Amino acid sequence: MNTFEGWGSDAVSLVERAIAAHGGDRTWRETRSIRLPFRSGFGPLLMLKGYRHTFPAPQEYEVFPHERVTLFHGYPDELHCGRFSDGNVTIERIDGGGAPLESLNHRRTFEGLAKCRRWSPLDALYFFGYALWHYHVLPFTLGEAHLSRVLMSGGVPMGLEVVFSPEVHTHCRRQQIYFGANGRIVRHDYVAEVMGFWARGAHLWEDYGECGGLAIARRRRVVVQLGGYATPVPALCIQLGQPVIAKSSVS
Repeated sequence: MNTFEGWGSDAVSLVERAIAAHGGDRTWRETRSIRLPFRSGFGPLLMLKGYRHTFPAPQEYEVFPHERVTLFHGYPDELHCGRFSDGNVTIERIDGGGAPLESLNHRRTFEGLAKCRRWSPLDALYFFGYALWHYHVLPFTLGEAHLSRVLMSGGVPMGLEVVFSPEVHTHCRRQQIYFGANGRIVRHDYVAEVMGFWARGAHLWEDYGECGGLAIARRRRVVVQLGGYATPVPALCIQLGQPVIAKSSVS
């Protein structure tokens, strides 16, 4: 629910325009899940953390935006499914056999030097689970955040710096979000705190596709950020397939 408490009219207008450009509030409220197949992933950040060595990619992922849940289908193999649920992560057999692998409040395991470790399947499930969930609730939930400032370019509002509540599972509390001329999110800056203070990324939202009335970025490309400047240095790129939207029976 967007409250926009303490927001100015120019900031509210930016978000309302963005919500309309991404499909509208009613479409968002009626969406139960968003499912996208994984196509490819590459970049030094993925290699550093052990991609294809200590953890794989899922066959596809499914976000339940109103439930704070992300499912990784076929992860870490076709016999298992991974679940991120409001900070907890679980990997279990799809046939219900065996004991699940589980970690509650998994973010606590990244404290101190543990940020430097290569990722296990549970670690990657946590990082990408919360990240993908949060990406898919934007811009619809922006009004719930605290507005820090409006980002201007040539006297024209172009983005927002917001501070998210501690209850929101995301990279860090303070983030910057930029909108294109059509109102869609084009860039999203943050610090990936579970990696370290140095992990400052400019996340470019690209290759939008439409399904079920929603506009969804299918290519997520992160480049190194220095002093607010998005450098040409790549960190990672993930290409996704065509989204499939499931609607809720209750709007």
